[in-house]
Amino acid sequence: MTMLRLHTTKLLVKAKELGDLSVADMAQRTGISRSTLHRLAAGTKQPSLATLWALRDAYGVRLDTLVYDDPQTTRRTAVARRPQAPARRHPHQTG
Repeated sequence: MTMLRLHTTKLLVKAKELGDLSVADMAQRTGISRSTLHRLAAGTKQPSLATLWALRDAYGVRLDTLVYDDPQTTRRTAVARRPQAPARRHPHQTG
């Protein structure tokens, strides 16, 4: 499964251009909670479409500028979802 991540660097550059120097400033401008902004920046939360629209509207950036595919997450997910071989039974076990 592909995971979208917020392109934090590009967003922060645009935010600073508009005078938003803190997460609190960004939260006030966008209406997105500070907690959500922190989780997006840390990569522990995927941006929702509503969040992306709010960022787009607040900072005047294109949606495709705000997100990127995280290939490491895609690889980790693929490895984690590999089917496991059935457990082998000991020849003397019943049941």
